[in-house]
Amino acid sequence: MNERSPQLPYAAAGFSNTPAQAAPPSDPFYSSGDARYSDIARRVTLLERDNRILLSTLNGLQQRLRDLEEHLHAQEISRRRTTPSPSAANDHLAIAREYLTCVEQHVHPFAREATIKLGGQLRPEPLHHKIAKLTAALFGATTPTPRTVLDAAGLAPHDTLTTTAAQLCEKANGLRKRARDTGMPFAFDFEYAHGAPLDETWQKPWASCEADLPIQFVVAPAYLVAERVYAQQLVHTGVSYPA
Repeated sequence: MNERSPQLPYAAAGFSNTPAQAAPPSDPFYSSGDARYSDIARRVTLLERDNRILLSTLNGLQQRLRDLEEHLHAQEISRRRTTPSPSAANDHLAIAREYLTCVEQHVHPFAREATIKLGGQLRPEPLHHKIAKLTAALFGATTPTPRTVLDAAGLAPHDTLTTTAAQLCEKANGLRKRARDTGMPFAFDFEYAHGAPLDETWQKPWASCEADLPIQFVVAPAYLVAERVYAQQLVHTGVSYPA
């Protein structure tokens, strides 16, 4: 009688109930997967960084654009405020005419009379210097008084020309007040460049001075309203000689 071999469990026979894991495919994508994923992650990181930089640059440009628009808007408002209305412009034209009349018909004769009184000679340059001192006292930074006008003319206090000096102050202060009452910014401009050529847009030679000679000093200031010239600066021109 044939003996049967004992029945051994499946595992004991060298087999397993659990299927063996499949070998990974031979596709190179899988074989180099970690490197490919790392490269993609690095590129994404760089793109995110570049995007942040671009957004920051864009925000900066937008802010600069807003600042520029606000600046231009403020300039436009300022321009409108400093542009004289027709009535204000007419007022300033009248003030400019009266200012020049005051200088030519009142300050100039006063300077001549003071020069004669002091025994000086009526030569052009010294006389022009005296007129310049008087216009600086009348239309400069400080409010004129008879005493400051007499000092500018080289006269003593309580001189017989005190009444005339007071009348000059009254005229100058009246013109200043009328200019202030318009509400527009105005100035009597004494600024000049010694030895520079005449700028005909806002300067003209005084009396017998020649226009093609360089500027030596200001005889009477320009009258400006909102930086517009309403009366030109009157200057003494000539040639400087070494002492």
